[in-house]
Amino acid sequence: METAYPTLFTAPENPDGDRTRLLIRTAYDLLDESGLEGLTIRAVLARAGLARRAFYERFQGKDDLVLAVFDSSLRAAALQFREITERCDGPLSALRTIVTGIVVGQLGQDRMGANRRGAALSREHLRLAQTRPSELNSALEPLLDLIAGHVGDGMAQGLFREADPQLQARLIYNLVSTTVHTVLLAEEEGVPDRTGREQLATQLWDFCRRAVVA
Repeated sequence: METAYPTLFTAPENPDGDRTRLLIRTAYDLLDESGLEGLTIRAVLARAGLARRAFYERFQGKDDLVLAVFDSSLRAAALQFREITERCDGPLSALRTIVTGIVVGQLGQDRMGANRRGAALSREHLRLAQTRPSELNSALEPLLDLIAGHVGDGMAQGLFREADPQLQARLIYNLVSTTVHTVLLAEEEGVPDRTGREQLATQLWDFCRRAVVA
């Protein structure tokens, strides 16, 4: 039986009642189908059946839409990880679940779609980290806060060495996400190797564990 990992980039559900969610969902679908090349404002509006005014009432441009995709999907991922880690037997297990989930959770039912989307968002993540750092950091906050919470619990229980939990959370996330970005870009036009991903997740977790344990 396969391990259940949350998917990091999850499209918002039930978009029909809210045009913002509809635009985000449409962007997500276009990334699945054709990556960054297919994600244009014209394509989003044509697929969503909306006028340009509907887009510019909500977003100033394409970057704002991509940031909204990050914000929506990463908040959903943080919520999923929170629900999963509530069932873990301690902070060490919870942190391992998050680290391995970030690596393996990129795999979706539509493997090629997941690859195109993951590679596209990886490129945008790296670019927006330079051009729109405050907005990207805002999107990451729920996930970083969750990681920091488990790190803090580990320190309180004497399992982890004393340090700044928020800094530790960011270091862990940056290490894991940067590694995953590299893998996603390499796999963009191929079928991801789940076994290879799980082995990588184990190696990354072992590195992170050694870095935080007391």
